[in-house]
Amino acid sequence: MVLAIKEGIPGYAAGVTVSLQLPCGSVVPVRWSQASLLEAQDAILINNSSQLEVLKDLDRFPYVRALLDDDCLVYARQRRDVVRQWLAEGVYLFGAYKIGLKLARNALEYGIDIKGFLDNDPVKQGSRVEGVLVTSPASVSLEGAVVLVASGRYSNEIWDQLSSVPRIRLINMSEFLYALDMQHITEPFANFVDAPVRDRFRFISAFLRLEDERSRKVFDSLIGMRTNLSIRLAEAVKSPYVEEYFDPDFVCEENVQCFVDAGAATGDTLQRLEMLFGPVKQAWLFEPEIPAYYEALKFYSDRSNVWLFNMGLDELPSRFLYQSCLSYDVTNERESVIPASIVSYIQGVPLDSVVVDKIGFLKLDIEGMEERALRGAKGLIYRDKPVIAVCAYHRASDYWALIDAVLAIRPDYRVGIRLYADILEDVTLYFY
Repeated sequence: MVLAIKEGIPGYAAGVTVSLQLPCGSVVPVRWSQASLLEAQDAILINNSSQLEVLKDLDRFPYVRALLDDDCLVYARQRRDVVRQWLAEGVYLFGAYKIGLKLARNALEYGIDIKGFLDNDPVKQGSRVEGVLVTSPASVSLEGAVVLVASGRYSNEIWDQLSSVPRIRLINMSEFLYALDMQHITEPFANFVDAPVRDRFRFISAFLRLEDERSRKVFDSLIGMRTNLSIRLAEAVKSPYVEEYFDPDFVCEENVQCFVDAGAATGDTLQRLEMLFGPVKQAWLFEPEIPAYYEALKFYSDRSNVWLFNMGLDELPSRFLYQSCLSYDVTNERESVIPASIVSYIQGVPLDSVVVDKIGFLKLDIEGMEERALRGAKGLIYRDKPVIAVCAYHRASDYWALIDAVLAIRPDYRVGIRLYADILEDVTLYFY
């Protein structure tokens, strides 16, 4: 049976899969269900009429709509082959900071010739990154060169700066990682490209859970950034970096008074929070990396309302081998009394077992442990319903799996999403 969406769905029964014809002509399986997004394997799941109304307009969101097409990844695979050929000629890296350092190490590991680092910052020019000299882009002839744009927040500005150079060949970070089948944070980058197509009904169902129009536009662009290896799509939907974790559409002064920060680093997120909203009443900061923890401990030593824990968050008590040089201060900008080579352990604890007071805001940026940490905080989340800002770029399934984790605890949360970079990082899901 095929029904036109514009005619509605009279007598729609829960748990029954119906074939629905979209205005574009595509026929999709849809099921009215309260099940988790994990269960959206063979059909798009909806659980209220407003989601159905959004589905009617799926053509307005071309990259989510394209997930229904079998040829969704044709461009990405063609581009991968072209980029591989270009990289074989050697490459300049534009951006001599954290992203640039990461990509330079990747390039060297794969035997790619790095011809030089480029950066607009005069302070960096003349220095070396991984032994490669950093110079001004104006001092190098880039005609016909291959340039890897290596920046998180300024990739599109760099792209525009260089695009008029004759015969220049520009590569963005996503294209680079995909071309060389590289790891991205917790898993191969190819998973981030393939998963939206492989698990199309889960991703479309997650898209339908979003409450606001801006979130739907952000999600659509993020899908395009993944399946089309694009950075240009970020331009229209990117939010100011200063709003990361604290988007005013979801977070207000009342929420943040009792603040849990998982992945607190040196305490800089709390500093930014208090610049935006004023002093908090109580903050609990969790940071497992020893050098960062010590920096935060020193900074907040005179604050009795700021409690610091040299721990990570997990679903159950856990312990992991940890070497501090793996992620903290990869560019060696900070001085620390803790040797970078020290080998220690990360102790993981459920948030429910540590914090007993009422909380209003929970931020999670913990390198892929977010889903487990949410389950370890289910008591607090169920009791207090804090606003939650959770990073959603460490795992390919984050866009739907983190929604499942939170709504399994409290189905009455509303869901939003925002992007704060030009690349597939700094993506935050909000539950409010």
